[in-house]
Amino acid sequence: MKSKEIKKFREDYTDYTKKCVFEGYKLAVLFDEKDDVKRMGGRWDANEQTWWMPRENLKKDAEQYGGPPNGSLVEDYLNDLQMVMGQYGEFQKKDAQLNSNHASEYKLKHTHSENRVTVLWWDAEDAVCFHQSQQDGTFGNDCPDAVWYTVENARIRWGHLIDDAYIRV
Repeated sequence: MKSKEIKKFREDYTDYTKKCVFEGYKLAVLFDEKDDVKRMGGRWDANEQTWWMPRENLKKDAEQYGGPPNGSLVEDYLNDLQMVMGQYGEFQKKDAQLNSNHASEYKLKHTHSENRVTVLWWDAEDAVCFHQSQQDGTFGNDCPDAVWYTVENARIRWGHLIDDAYIRV
C-alpha cells in the first residue's frame, strides 16, 4: 500500500481481534515504521509488496522489541499503531479450531455443467474454504480438494468463479 492508502486505512481503523489461523497478520506499514516492524520480527513479502507479522511473534511481549513497557503483546502494539489489516499467508489447518456451526455457507453452480463449489466462511477468524461439492451436495471437513483462503484472497477467487460462469444457488 502507498502511504496515502495507509493513512486512509487508519482513519477508520478498528482493532483486529480475530484469532490468527494463517501464517500471520498482514500489516499496513509506512516507510518510516518499517524498522520497528522488522525489529518485532515482521517480514517483507516482495511478491505481495506487503509487510506481515508471523503468528509466533504476535503473543510476545512488545517491550522487548521497543514497544511500550506496559505488558502489551506485539499484536496489541500493532493494533495501537493501527497496522493490522487481516490474516496473511497459508492456512494453518493443524492449529485451527473452527466451529462449522459458525460458518456461513454459499453454493455456486456452473451455468453450463453440473460442477458445483461450496464456500464456507468463518467470519470469526476471516477464514474461507472453497471446494468442489460432493455428488449429494454435502460438505466434508476433510475433503481433499478443499482450498483455504484469507478473506481478501477468497474475494478474488469468488470473482474468478463468477467470471467463469458460476452462479450462486
